Amino acid sequence: MQNAHRLLDEAFVLMQRNYYRKEYINWDTLRAAAKQKLQSRSFCNDAYETINWCFEQMREKHSFIMPTIKAAEYNNDLVQLSESVPMSKLVGAIKGEWLGDSIAYISIPWVSTTDEAICTKIADSIQQLIRHLDSRVISKWIIDLRNNSGGNCWPMIAGAGPLIGEGVCGYFVRNHERVAISYKNGASYQGKVLRCKTSGTPYQLKAATINIVILTNNGTSSSGEIVALAFKGKENVQFAGEATAGYTTANATYNLSDKSMLVLTVCQEADRTGKIYSGRLIPDLPVAFEPGKGDIIKEKAIRWLSQR
Repeated sequence: MQNAHRLLDEAFVLMQRNYYRKEYINWDTLRAAAKQKLQSRSFCNDAYETINWCFEQMREKHSFIMPTIKAAEYNNDLVQLSESVPMSKLVGAIKGEWLGDSIAYISIPWVSTTDEAICTKIADSIQQLIRHLDSRVISKWIIDLRNNSGGNCWPMIAGAGPLIGEGVCGYFVRNHERVAISYKNGASYQGKVLRCKTSGTPYQLKAATINIVILTNNGTSSSGEIVALAFKGKENVQFAGEATAGYTTANATYNLSDKSMLVLTVCQEADRTGKIYSGRLIPDLPVAFEPGKGDIIKEKAIRWLSQR
């Protein structure tokens, strides 16, 4: 019982200190209800269930507890794991192709790890694919963020940086504080803090001006939405497809004593112009997926780009 109640207390300290809407929560009432719910239950899983129940009472859909094994996988903690995590569990597929002579297509994958070496490899792989596609001097790009469920946004931003462009591409916003999200010379930054950097010479696109269509759907979520926001406010960019999942807030992670991890929403997100977003990102070119009709979202993007 001591372990479960200790975890609950640890989580409440972090939640009361760091939750982005903390002033709207009656913490004493919520803590009392949580302790009553936990009562004589003693296992860590009971504490996880209770903490997640608290988030439900708070109407907070983006925060959660990551159990010990999942946290070890996310951090690639080989001390805790009996074997290495397969790459297929850490990163989504990175795909690219030419569509005709003038359009390049690339998918930006979800990334479920904070391991520095792996994140560098992911960023490198994305930039290498952009370099390969740009060997034809491409000025029209389709960037697929459909089903990008998020995770760690920093290797995504570092990898997609040549398409995002140099400089500030968004902000984390809390009260009157704004922390810039930026891409500079092959690296992604949170404020002045380096988050992920490519290992080689960063790539620069050959075309001086490019047109971009971002593909989204209901599976574009969390950090996938951060990457989408990195293109909002950029010239010659359109969004096509379905509305995103609506997790346009940012999380921070906190390790608990049993090596589980509290994933807590700590701020809102804004695009490069400073506009704050709440909820789903709505596409400029709405297209609903229809089974049996092929990839009509990608086809819509191709038609828009072909007119440019």
